[in-house]
Amino acid sequence: MTPLQLLFIGIGLLSIIILYYSIHFFIKAHKCKTVIEFPVNSNTHNLEFKTSGLFSLCFIGTKNISSDGSFKAMIYSSDFASITLKPTFPNWTFKEKGVYGVEYFKFKIKKTGYYTLDLKNHNGLKTSHFVLPLNGLSDYQTDNSHLKIRIKQAVPSSQRLFSILGLVLGINGLTWGIMIGVFNIFSAA
Repeated sequence: MTPLQLLFIGIGLLSIIILYYSIHFFIKAHKCKTVIEFPVNSNTHNLEFKTSGLFSLCFIGTKNISSDGSFKAMIYSSDFASITLKPTFPNWTFKEKGVYGVEYFKFKIKKTGYYTLDLKNHNGLKTSHFVLPLNGLSDYQTDNSHLKIRIKQAVPSSQRLFSILGLVLGINGLTWGIMIGVFNIFSAA
């Protein structure tokens, strides 16, 4: 075997490792447990977090959601300490049991226990079934009456991006690394 063949076989083996970890993160993102789900038109909810970690506030029943700035969501602990809700970028869209949803906020819970979620002015939400924000072109909006909120465990956006990038690079590196390294398809002989 030539050194070039060994290099490409090494790339193929490294791609197997990248592919393994990206599939692991991909499965982890799809197995996040739901804490609670309720209609969006209710204003205050008591939540119990049995584990600490990263969680997300998701809207169920839409593919795209935006706010006119009047919608507010706040989470307070039992001692009235405010939990910071960070907007998710990008807003990850998912489909579960035939219903679409979108992650809108992420937040960290440091201590287990009881918390209060306070929602204000849910009428300021604009929803559509377009994944891309085409609301400006069509001005088509869906009804918010069927919309639900789900609080679930979350995966950091960096792990999701690594998962997507790792799948692409892992499959390509594995395919090309093995083809070139083992079969030596570009040799002149």
